[in-house]
Amino acid sequence: MTLAGISIVVLIVSLISSAYLYSSAKEKLWNSKLESGEREAREISRLLEQQLHSGLSKDQVIHNLQLSIENTDIKSDFICMYNQEGIELCHPNPAFIGQKIQEGNSQVRGIADKKIKTLSSVLEQGEKTAGMRTFPNNPKRNSEIVNINPVAGTNWIVASHANLAVLEEQLSDLYLQFVLSMLLSILFISGCCYIIIRLIYRKYETASDLEKKDLNDKVNELQVLNLQLNSNQQKLQNLPDSALLNDASKESEIAKKRILTYHKDELIKLDTNDIAYILLDTGITCIYTFDNRQFNSNNSLDEIMKGLDSTTFYRANRQFIVNIRAINSILLYGKNQLKLIIKPELKMDVIISKNKVSEFKNWLDQ
Repeated sequence: MTLAGISIVVLIVSLISSAYLYSSAKEKLWNSKLESGEREAREISRLLEQQLHSGLSKDQVIHNLQLSIENTDIKSDFICMYNQEGIELCHPNPAFIGQKIQEGNSQVRGIADKKIKTLSSVLEQGEKTAGMRTFPNNPKRNSEIVNINPVAGTNWIVASHANLAVLEEQLSDLYLQFVLSMLLSILFISGCCYIIIRLIYRKYETASDLEKKDLNDKVNELQVLNLQLNSNQQKLQNLPDSALLNDASKESEIAKKRILTYHKDELIKLDTNDIAYILLDTGITCIYTFDNRQFNSNNSLDEIMKGLDSTTFYRANRQFIVNIRAINSILLYGKNQLKLIIKPELKMDVIISKNKVSEFKNWLDQ
């Protein structure tokens, strides 16, 4: 999906870039045609001047030019010659020779001055001109790039023409070929990238699958531990007091039923069955009951743990002793660690380190 998204973004960017390149190429092509047309009209004008200076008659010069341009392609680019009256002197199509450019025949918009003039007035002025020729009265006829250059010493005007529609068609064909090749390249590159990515990440996917399997096994094991915890808690709740006392005496002869603690200035005898957990907080031993009462003790956790039933209480870490009935649930934590969810709720996290996980499981399973 990521690869598909990247391919779509690349495609959109490529299409936008292609449109920009097309517009830029079109403008450059037009400028190129303007320059080449101007150069062609200028060179032909100079050639005609040289022929006249060499002693050839005007009729012979016109005849020579007509022979050189006759039957050339008039659909894209061609050269013709007028006189200042607007009469065709030379044209690729001999049928146009002798015809006169009418007043409303066409208009020329200058490239430099941006002024719009009729072609007949431009020819009449006999000045060098470059512009865009349009045909307002003949919408079927395509616009042209026209360059006009006078022949010195005569009333002749050499004009080069470039059909814009043909140029745009050629450019459009190139643009479509470019877009098609670009799409094929994107598909090919995307396919190759997909195959390469699959080959590179196959081993990582295998490792990920193994890690998921291991995690599922740990979750299943944790569920079993929670079931054992609930079962042990249920058994402890269902056992009569005498049975609890007998079991406690079997496990440890020094297990106490009560411990001495104090609350403010009052000395209190606290039943061990009422204790949910004991923690060391800033050097003070705090005892919490299941009804969320707090008491303090002058004894250390080690001293208190010696007097508690080891089947009921567990030393989770250096700061915490927990009653099995206070453990609400057990969660996986980090790598090979366990996290105890305690009731009543405790703000700090109770973590069973990986070194004590096995011991903790044995304590739950006894």
